[in-house]
Amino acid sequence: MFVEGREDNMANLLSATDETFEELVLKSDRPVLVDFTAAWCGPCKAMAPAVEDVAREYEGEASVYLVDIDASQATSQAHKVMGVPTFMIFNKGVPVQRFTGSVSRSKLAAALEAVVEGDK
Repeated sequence: MFVEGREDNMANLLSATDETFEELVLKSDRPVLVDFTAAWCGPCKAMAPAVEDVAREYEGEASVYLVDIDASQATSQAHKVMGVPTFMIFNKGVPVQRFTGSVSRSKLAAALEAVVEGDK
């Protein structure tokens, strides 16, 4: 999988930045899970395997992107990210789900599944 500017701890996931967020997330024709994260965030690192697993499970049906809140401050501020990790699910450019803090892999997958199934 192509990797753009990611830390080794989440090397299997793609990144969206201030410059690419609109194209990759807001203009996507399929559901998108965005993980707002930071390199210094312990809970973010702990969530990485679950996020990677969800990305693999929904490959082809949904996209999963990481947004580094320090590197992409405009995007983080635009979406009112006040803590990390923050997870947002977008459908056709509209945020439809939001979770802040550590959540279970099953909760992330179920929320994304509901949007994927509703989009069919």
